[in-house]
Amino acid sequence: MNKPVAQRVRRPGPFDLDSMGKAIRDFLDAAGIDVSDPHLVGTPERVAKTWTEEFLDGYETDAGLILAASFENPTTDGEDASEIVLAKGIPFHGMCPHHLLPFQGKAHIGYLPDKRLAPFSALARLVDCFAHRLQIQEAITREIAEALVKHLAAKGAAAVLESEQSCMTVRGVKRRGTRIVTSHFSGVLASRTDLRRDFFRLVGKVD
Repeated sequence: MNKPVAQRVRRPGPFDLDSMGKAIRDFLDAAGIDVSDPHLVGTPERVAKTWTEEFLDGYETDAGLILAASFENPTTDGEDASEIVLAKGIPFHGMCPHHLLPFQGKAHIGYLPDKRLAPFSALARLVDCFAHRLQIQEAITREIAEALVKHLAAKGAAAVLESEQSCMTVRGVKRRGTRIVTSHFSGVLASRTDLRRDFFRLVGKVD
């Protein structure tokens, strides 16, 4: 079976703030907006800077390096432990690749550790690593869970993301308040229903 087309929009090179600012200025000009308006002075440069720092900086980060800050699990005793580490309600935001409209929400991620544990702050940075790229929520969710298994050598991992997508709330069907929820399970959490049940019990009601 052929694999689906990659969901990620890959960035080929470094940021070019000058070109980005010029493109934004040209966009405003093409929209018939007077870019000499006092309120728009410096806007193209500010927009370019905001995009590189808040919406595209995930391209500048590496999940492997984030999780390389892991430390030894002091409770590892060779037994088949089943204690899930959970980070619940991590705020995140991103930009939809289809309409370049923002989305924001909360992420709940957990993993079943083996010999290494991740700093709690690393879990939040891991979410941003994938959310701050031009890719859909389904891909972000999958990559978070798979990164914990790949780079932390976790026995299993789970990620649930809930968000409000502007492309659904401010355009098209305009259904304000609609939340999009995606989930992905990797490693032993993909095959063991008891562990998935424990994960959802810990997450509780998504709010």
